[in-house]
Amino acid sequence: MTKIRISRLDHPDPAVATNIHDVMMAGYCVEAGLLGVSDFPPLKRTRREIADAESSFIGAYAHNGIAAVTEIETDQASTIDIAALVVLPKYFRMGLGTALVREIIEVHEGTRITVCTGARNAPALSLYTQLGFEASDTWIADDCIAMVKLVREQ
Repeated sequence: MTKIRISRLDHPDPAVATNIHDVMMAGYCVEAGLLGVSDFPPLKRTRREIADAESSFIGAYAHNGIAAVTEIETDQASTIDIAALVVLPKYFRMGLGTALVREIIEVHEGTRITVCTGARNAPALSLYTQLGFEASDTWIADDCIAMVKLVREQ
C-alpha cells in the first residue's frame, strides 16, 4: 500500500460530505454485522447531517481517495471525543484507522480522549486498547446494543 496521507476534511462542502457519507455507510454496514443488528442508528445519518455537523472530520487517503474517516467532537478544552471512526472495507487491516487515531493523539497531546463503540466490535476494541485506551464504562443503549466507553488519559 502507498503512504497514508491524513488531512482535515471540509465536511460542509457537499461533495466532501458525500464522500464522508459513502465511507461511513460502507464501514457501518460491516459494524452492524459485527454487532448482530439490522437497525443500526449510524446507518441513518444523512449527507446533510454530516455537512451541518459542528464536529471536525479527518480523512485518511489511499490511492487518491478518502479511505477512512474519523469525526471529532470537543467537550470543553480538556476532552476530545472520537465520535466516529470508519474505514472502507477494502482497506481494513491496512493501518488507516490506527493512523487516524495516532494523529488525534499527537495533535491533542495532553488531552483526555474518549470513544464509544459496540461491545461486540472486536476490531475497534483491539485498535483502541493497543493505543492505550482503557474501558471506563459499559451500558446497553436504547437500541439494545451493548456499548463500551474507552478513555485515554495523556
